[in-house]
Amino acid sequence: MKLPSMIKAWLNPTITPEKLLMDYVSTGNKKYLTLLVEQFNLPLYHYLLSQSNKELAEDVLQTTWLKVMRNTSQEHSNVKSWLFTIARNTLIDELRHQKKWQMQELADEHTITVNLSRELAHTDKLAEFNEAVITLPFYQREAFIFQQEGFSVMDICQLTDESFETVKSRLRYARNNLKKILGTNE
Repeated sequence: MKLPSMIKAWLNPTITPEKLLMDYVSTGNKKYLTLLVEQFNLPLYHYLLSQSNKELAEDVLQTTWLKVMRNTSQEHSNVKSWLFTIARNTLIDELRHQKKWQMQELADEHTITVNLSRELAHTDKLAEFNEAVITLPFYQREAFIFQQEGFSVMDICQLTDESFETVKSRLRYARNNLKKILGTNE
């Protein structure tokens, strides 16, 4: 007999990330941390990879999890946001350390070259889209990726410590630039 999904959910309740972190902090049992890693490792890696190269993304991801292991002194109401904030700040610190961090003014973010769209005309759509996202300026790409990860505009404001209007502008510029690069009005 097959159980309806609602009943399955009652019989097998999902443990929230906040509960997993709290259990890890209180017991020190690594199985809770492992469950957190299983849930968030890939999304964090995807974000970091979209903002850097493979080697740097892997290094920053590892450092992020080490910081999580060390920083267990407080509760967090939104573990996903907390993890992405740690990853973001670690990435920016590493880029500064490597002298690859360049502050970009918001006014300059909308100026982007679209020559890549012609080069990408013969690749498949997903690869073309991924290449287009990579060409976005850092802050636009960051806001766009955070939104794709399910964060609201308000969540992105908290993650980046930026105003609501700034985040909305970055998202608008990102969408407009992607439309230009991809040659679409959708």
